[in-house]
Amino acid sequence: MGLCPFHSEKTPSFSVDDEGGFYHCFGCSAGGNVFKFLMEIERLTFPEAVAKVADRYGIDVPTHEGGGIPASQREVMYAANASAARYFHRFLNEAPDGRRVLDYLGSREVSPDSIEVFLLGAAPVSGDGLVRWLKREGVDLGVAVKLGLVGSGSRGHYDRFRGRLMFPIRDGQGRTLGFGGRLVGDDDGPKYLNSPDSDVYHKGRALYGLFEAKGALRDSDKVLLVEGYMDVIALHQAGIKHSLATCGTALTVEQARLMRRYKGEVVTLFDGDEAGEKAAARSFPVFMEAGIWASASFIAGSEDPDSLLKKGGREALDATVSASVPLADAYLKSLAQTSEEGTVATARVGAELARLLAKVRDPFEYDLLVRKASHWTGLSQEVLRGQARPARAAVQGQAASRGGAAGPEELLVSVLLADPTAAGRVAESGVMSLVEDATWRELLGAIIEGAGRGGDFDRGQLLAEVPEGLRDRIAARLLEDAFSDQPMRERIVSDCIASIEKAARRRHNQSLATELRREGQTESHRTPAEQLSTWRQRNG
Repeated sequence: MGLCPFHSEKTPSFSVDDEGGFYHCFGCSAGGNVFKFLMEIERLTFPEAVAKVADRYGIDVPTHEGGGIPASQREVMYAANASAARYFHRFLNEAPDGRRVLDYLGSREVSPDSIEVFLLGAAPVSGDGLVRWLKREGVDLGVAVKLGLVGSGSRGHYDRFRGRLMFPIRDGQGRTLGFGGRLVGDDDGPKYLNSPDSDVYHKGRALYGLFEAKGALRDSDKVLLVEGYMDVIALHQAGIKHSLATCGTALTVEQARLMRRYKGEVVTLFDGDEAGEKAAARSFPVFMEAGIWASASFIAGSEDPDSLLKKGGREALDATVSASVPLADAYLKSLAQTSEEGTVATARVGAELARLLAKVRDPFEYDLLVRKASHWTGLSQEVLRGQARPARAAVQGQAASRGGAAGPEELLVSVLLADPTAAGRVAESGVMSLVEDATWRELLGAIIEGAGRGGDFDRGQLLAEVPEGLRDRIAARLLEDAFSDQPMRERIVSDCIASIEKAARRRHNQSLATELRREGQTESHRTPAEQLSTWRQRNG
C-alpha cells in the first residue's frame, strides 16, 4: 500500500498485488498492469510502454507496430528523418544561404533558444545538398524517397524541400516523424509543404510541439491547442509551454485522443471571425467522439496567438484563454442557424444531435449537452433524450450503471480472476451464451480463453476493463483474498451458473408471455370462424 501517484491524498489507498500483477487505487479507481502504469505515468502508447519495459529488462520484442512494417524498418525511417533534421539545423546555423531564414526568424522574434529547442532548420533554395548529406550518413535513398525527403527523376535524386524554414515534427519520445516546410522569400510554390504520410508519419495522428511540451503538459491543468507552428513557438517563448498544434490538417479524433492522455482541460484558440466560428463548430463532434469536453477561446480582430502576444504580451493571451466558453456553444449555435431553415432542416439537426449524444459517456456532460441543445435549437429535452436513448444503451451497455449487491456475473468474474481453474467448468455449462450484458460476457470469454492457455491472462488488464463503478469492489475482493477457500469458490461458481440460467429462463418466459398477449389482442379482433381456422392450421 502507498500514496497514489494519480491523485492527491494523505492516506494511502494505492495497492499493488505483486503476485497478481496488477495495481488498484481505491481513491480514484486507477488500476491496471505494469504497461497501463507506464502509459498513465509517462503518457506512452501501449507499444511504447511495452518497448520501455522490454528495454529495461533486456528483452527483444520482434513485433510489428500496428500491423505494418517491422519495428526495425521503422527505426531505419526514424533515423533517416533524424539525419535530415540535423542537416537542416546545421544549414540554418552554419551555411551562408541559411541567413535569410535566420533573418526571417529574427523578424518573427524567434529566439536562439527556441531555434535549438524546436530544432528549427532551413532547406537550401536549390541543389542536392540533402541528397549528398544522406549518402554520407549511410541513409538508403529509397527510404528517403518514401519519407518525402528527396525525389527521384530521370537525372537522379534531388532535394524535395527547397528555400524553406523547416519544422521537424516529433512524437512524445523525440523521434522525428516528418517535417513541415514554410516558404521564405519570393520563390514559387505553396506557402507550406509537408512530409507525405508514411509508415512513421500520419498527419492526422501527430501534434506539433508534443515532445517540447511533454513535461509542461504533465504538470499543467490545461492543454492549449492552436493552429500554426509559429503560434506554438511564440507561446512556448512566453512561458505557455503546454501548447500544441495540428500538422496542417483539420482536427482528427486520433489527435484529440492524443491530447486526452494528459487529462488537462483542452482549450482551443480560434480566430474571432466567421471562419473561426465554423472551425470551432466542426471540432466539437471530434472532441466529443474522443471523450473530451473542450472549451474555445476566440481572438478578437485579425490577430493570431503570435501577434496577440507581441501586441499585448502574456496578459492579453491569458485574458483571452480565461474568457473561454464551452465548445458546445459554438457547435449548437451553428446547428441553431441550420434549424431555422425549416422542418426538414430541424429534423436533420435532431438526428445529428441524437448521434452525437449517443457517444457522450459522462452523465453530467450528457445532461448539460441536452439542456444546451434544447436551448439553442428549440427541440424539447424529452425528444432529444428519447432519440438518443436506444443508441446510448447499445454503446454503453448496462454494466456501468448497476449498483447494489453483486450480481452473479460480477461474482463469477471475481472468482475466476482469483482462481481460473473453474473456467473450464463455466465454459462446459454453456452459461456464457446466457449472459445478457456484453461487458461481463466479454470479460468471462477472455478469462476462459486465457485459462485454456494454462492461465495465461493478465489480471491487471482485465480488471481495468471492468466498469469503473464496479472495479473497486472486484479489486477489494482480490486484494483481500476473499476467495481463498476452495469449497467456497466451487459453491459460488455453482450458484452463479444457476442464477444466470434462472434469469435466462425468466427472460424467456416473459418474452413468451408478451408474445401470447400480443397474439391474444390480435385474436380478439377476429371472428370465431377465423380463430377456428388458425387453430386448425397450427394443430394440423
